[in-house]
Amino acid sequence: MSANERPLIGSVFERKTPSTPTVPSSRFKGTPGTGFPAVQHRSKSAFARAREEIKGIGGERLNGVPSVVPSQAPRPPPFVDTKPIPTDTDALRSQISEENERKIASMSQEEIEKERQEILDQLGSGTGELLMRIREARQRKAGQEGSVVEEKPVPEKDGSGPHQIAEHRIVHPKPVAPGLAAKPGVLRVRSLENIGQSAPSPILVPSSSTRPSSRTGRKLRFAEVTPDDVHVYESAPVSPKRTAFALPPPPDIKDDSIVSLGVYKGDAVPKKRPYPTDSPTDEKAINQTTKGDPEPEEGTPEDIRRRYFPNIPANDPSLAWMESASSDADPSAPRFDLQGTSIPASLSATLPSHLGLHHHADGNRAGYTLDDMFLLSRSTVPAQRASMLGILAKIARRLGRQIREDDCHDKIVELVGKEGELRKHILSAGLAAIDQVGSLGARAVEVIWECLVEWDAPTSELEGIELMLSPDIVSSMQLDYFLPRVEEMFAQSALPKESLAQLLAVVHRLAQQSNDLAETIMNTPRLIPTIMRTFVLTPIPALADSPLPKPSALQLLITLASASRTNALALVEPADALLRFVTLLPDSSPFPQSLATSLLTHTLRFYTTLASYGLYSHIATSASQYFSALGKYVLSTTSAQLRIAWASLVEAWIVCATDPHATTPPHEVLWSQVCGWGWAGEVRALREGLTEDEADRDVWAAIWNAEAAWLEGAKINGVRGGEEERAELLQVLGIAFRHPSKGEVGLEFKVVRNSLDAIQKCLGDIPGTGAAVERNLRTIARHGHVLASALRLLLACLPPWNGTSLTPPFDLPFSDLVGLCGQLAKHLIWTLPDSAPHLQVHLRPLTNLLVHFHGISRHMFANEPRLAQGLAFLPRLLPGDEAAALVMADTISLVTPDFAHVPHKALPQDSIITMDILKPFFEHTIRPNADVYISPLHASPDSIRRSTTLRLPGAGAGGGEDKQNPKTGLPLPRDWLTAPLTHLLRSGTSPVFRALPTTWDASEVDVVRATLLLLYAARFVLWNHGPKSFVPGPAEVVFACMKVCMLEHGAGNATGSGGMDSSEEVFRDEFVEKLMRELLAPYKPSPPSSSSTSQSKDHAQQIPLSELPRRTSLEVASLPYLQSTNTPFYQFYTDLVALYAAVSFAHPIFGALLLPPLAMRYAEDYRKLVWQESEDGGGAAAGVVRTIRVGVEDVLCTGIGLEGGEGKPDVREYLYPVERDASLLAAYVQALFPRTGTRSVQGFLKLVAVHHVACTIWGDLEAGVSPQNEDANVSWRSEPPQPPLAGPSPSSYSQAAPGTSQSISPSDNLKIKLLRSVLARGEGSSTLREILLYQQSPRGAFLWPPACYEGGGEGEGEGTAGEGIGLDGWRAGRLEFVRRSIGHEVAEKVKGVFMQN
Repeated sequence: MSANERPLIGSVFERKTPSTPTVPSSRFKGTPGTGFPAVQHRSKSAFARAREEIKGIGGERLNGVPSVVPSQAPRPPPFVDTKPIPTDTDALRSQISEENERKIASMSQEEIEKERQEILDQLGSGTGELLMRIREARQRKAGQEGSVVEEKPVPEKDGSGPHQIAEHRIVHPKPVAPGLAAKPGVLRVRSLENIGQSAPSPILVPSSSTRPSSRTGRKLRFAEVTPDDVHVYESAPVSPKRTAFALPPPPDIKDDSIVSLGVYKGDAVPKKRPYPTDSPTDEKAINQTTKGDPEPEEGTPEDIRRRYFPNIPANDPSLAWMESASSDADPSAPRFDLQGTSIPASLSATLPSHLGLHHHADGNRAGYTLDDMFLLSRSTVPAQRASMLGILAKIARRLGRQIREDDCHDKIVELVGKEGELRKHILSAGLAAIDQVGSLGARAVEVIWECLVEWDAPTSELEGIELMLSPDIVSSMQLDYFLPRVEEMFAQSALPKESLAQLLAVVHRLAQQSNDLAETIMNTPRLIPTIMRTFVLTPIPALADSPLPKPSALQLLITLASASRTNALALVEPADALLRFVTLLPDSSPFPQSLATSLLTHTLRFYTTLASYGLYSHIATSASQYFSALGKYVLSTTSAQLRIAWASLVEAWIVCATDPHATTPPHEVLWSQVCGWGWAGEVRALREGLTEDEADRDVWAAIWNAEAAWLEGAKINGVRGGEEERAELLQVLGIAFRHPSKGEVGLEFKVVRNSLDAIQKCLGDIPGTGAAVERNLRTIARHGHVLASALRLLLACLPPWNGTSLTPPFDLPFSDLVGLCGQLAKHLIWTLPDSAPHLQVHLRPLTNLLVHFHGISRHMFANEPRLAQGLAFLPRLLPGDEAAALVMADTISLVTPDFAHVPHKALPQDSIITMDILKPFFEHTIRPNADVYISPLHASPDSIRRSTTLRLPGAGAGGGEDKQNPKTGLPLPRDWLTAPLTHLLRSGTSPVFRALPTTWDASEVDVVRATLLLLYAARFVLWNHGPKSFVPGPAEVVFACMKVCMLEHGAGNATGSGGMDSSEEVFRDEFVEKLMRELLAPYKPSPPSSSSTSQSKDHAQQIPLSELPRRTSLEVASLPYLQSTNTPFYQFYTDLVALYAAVSFAHPIFGALLLPPLAMRYAEDYRKLVWQESEDGGGAAAGVVRTIRVGVEDVLCTGIGLEGGEGKPDVREYLYPVERDASLLAAYVQALFPRTGTRSVQGFLKLVAVHHVACTIWGDLEAGVSPQNEDANVSWRSEPPQPPLAGPSPSSYSQAAPGTSQSISPSDNLKIKLLRSVLARGEGSSTLREILLYQQSPRGAFLWPPACYEGGGEGEGEGTAGEGIGLDGWRAGRLEFVRRSIGHEVAEKVKGVFMQN
């Protein structure tokens, strides 16, 4: 055994046996005389039986101390006294003193010294001094009280010798009143005040001891102390199981080494209850005292004490749990009851405690705060945890409702704006308990269901799009742990049916979130088989306790299959099991008919989803007899949903049969089989019993789509392009769609007319926000689906296109449909998905309507209106419409120079401009990712072969987070017409140049020419035939021309066999210059004299700016191009300026394109780049400002003119508000007065510099009011009103007397410095004269140069700004300002300038 291990057996002592054997007493003393022992009941404890034996002996309860006489007379201990111990303190002290004296008297000197040494070893060397001080203090106190204690010797009793038999006394404890303190295990702490009030029990001295001899004789002696001699400090809060910490009192002499722990207070240590007495009189006194007090209020701590603990004092620490504890909780925090209802603050303080709303940290107030609930939701008590989760679930429902509904009646005002954060916390609390069982697990499922499913209740049935709602909430669920737990819960089926249904809805909501999550669900081991076994493959016939099948489980399969082709392939195998719902029709099903109909409807929808990928269509052949019976049953049923599901499945299978090679595997269903099954006749028979009511409109749309699919397939597989099939169907449609003008109106014509009226009404009543928006969109989508189906059927009834217009085969309200499509194209309804992307799915029927209408338009309209229609419809198409978008984009092949009215003499002689070279760029723009193919709303033979998903992509640019590789290019950006320029600028990384067809051979110049010609023609046809809102705006056209100028040498050269001509920049090409000049012409100001108009404007498209879309900012217009690379427009402009300085050689169009960012509504950084860096002589813009030679008439104005004006370009967007930056003003002065040998700024830039310098110096210009326009009331558009600069006003000029001296305010320092600089630099120059006489106003007519340089053109008819040639008005004011600020001498020098005409 090692030294560190303890022995199993300790010390062994031999017991001394008495000489006289002890006679054992019989344990069956009280046995009856029968000779048999009494029956011993095991239900009684040994203690109870002992008490019965005592009672049986015949004695009452002993009040005295019984004597125990041992069988052997042991050696009596020398200090055992058998007389009763007095209860008086003085008497007790005297008795102890007598005993000590007797003991000392009987001891030898050696024993006394030995005992003394032991005391010193235990208590220290200062023990004697301490005891002496205590004795002196007690004597002083006794002397002060006037009582003297006399110490008398206690005579020895007879028989006190060593051979006397010692009498052992057993003192029974006094009875304790029932209460908390009487319970076992509760420690009772006696306070110092109780010393001496009750006698302690005598010490039992055993006759023999097994303790070692070294410890047997050791005795501890303590001095008698009083409460005044002991200082009590609380080392911790007093509790029933914690005693007070006692320390000796401080000495009388001050000792700095002793640190005080505080001053003792009487109430610091709660007083303990006194031990109850045996006297009934005392108990009566206590009861009388209690009864004498007033009755406390019911439910208060005092009431509880008197009711359940009457014998315990009120200040007992064991009852501290009943007292009201202080709380740091925020009183304004909302509190909730057990139903999740908010409790007002005024009510929470008055509610009684029996409602169960006080079981939390702050017991003073009723109700639970959110912090309380989140804390208790982690409780180790399952019932408490389940209760809190139940409350959180109800709160989550209210929060979700108040964030969805603007007029929520039970809104929690304190939590408005915090719903999202609370949703995450509540969901976390539910997820933490998802692995629990019983009611706790059910509550956890309810919390998760409320936070995920019910929170987004309006979208719970939304299919066809990735919801992508609250991605942070879904990502916090840790699905790699959550989904396996869900599978276990489904497999065990231990939760209630309602909880399992909620859990299934949670899984469905996760599948709706995104295609990636749907794939995660599919890849979770055993999850889908378990769901099938639990919710679908239930026993048939159903047992008494077995669950019924859930249609929601079939909806989950539909959602998973629509997410991806991979998921659909995995779900083909369990699809066979669903035939049970087809073979057992609702009229013969063991399930309730409504449930059987729902199961059959969802099964048909699931088969339709698989058929949209070309999958599982063989079931139509292998189970043809069952589907034949189903078709007959559908004709007899009144269920609209079942009819729609059956017609949609027939449509999908017909599409699969149209091209059997497109199915997977091929030839699963053939066209001959479709004809043999007679589906066309069954679909036609579905019309029976339908009305024009709104409830049947979806059925009409399903019928028309199925018949359209039949006719489209017949064109490919039928005889003579399906002529016979069309003729057969038109016999029915001709009557059904009869126009009112031809007799009795047809039923189906009424259906179209009613849907047309309904959708027009909804388009005019779309609310701005709230749940009403989605409800309105659902209605619009429903009626739009009806109209799109009717147009698809009409298009299918037309024979194959042969280039000639045809008469419509049946009647439709075409004029109203034309107006509706035009209204839809420019309606703001397309902007709603910007705030809620999932609303995009409701717009798919509207894009389908536009697509089919555009298909009919070639039979109804000429080329120009048709092109305008395609250009207007293309930006509205959504993901899934890529095939239709490519068809619309083919209409650009109509654009030729003749089509655009370009003169032949302006055409290049070296090549022919054709739009075919642009098709590869537009195809990539529409479908940028070849690996993603989103199925259209109605499947086609091409889509069933190539589709990768049936759902629209979720929120994000291009439907994906990767901007460099988006899932789709729809909807198209506004700059889609200039997409070829984008690919040219990024030719090194553009995938288009790596996948060009071998027949494509064009140069860079050819691509630019075709693009600019298309842009020019598009603006022309849209302005004349289409919605003007689609006309490219000034900023968009200017930015397109900027991209042309950014093309450098050799951009995109190795493209075809001929390559690209890189001998010169593209912008120098003659035809490119011509097209850019024509494109920019409408945005140039018109001089006062029309005769000065350049020849290029003879063919320019005159377009008022006021009627163009107000996208006037270049920073906004450049976003579609720059956003993908996160490049700011300022960086693009910096590169453009550097390129101009390097290669332009003062090209006029290139120089004009640099001016628009210098307008005053743009940031001053653009102006500093051109003006300051140019004058500093360094940087990319060195010398640029002196090479831009653009006249005022060639300035590009991308603004929107003046309010109330004619909508014409106005150069004052560069002039107002007046420049305030001192560094820019200095750059203007330096450009106007350059160093010797340097040319000054010319043209329009000179006007800009003179204007800002003059308006800063002269007070009459800074106010923005010139004399001839003081009464004008026209405000400058696109800029807020600007306060005038500080300085003297025109009236102050006339008030100052000539030659007087006047102090200059600090606000005039900039003006004075600028004036000094102008006068010093420009002495004797014409530019100085122009600054001194400059006139301009932000209101009224613009003063063109040179009139603005000559004081408003007095005497020349160019203006009326001056009031004469004399020194009065603004001339006198300016001269006076020069005199006051510079001096009289300088004023006299410039006086002649003001005197001149």
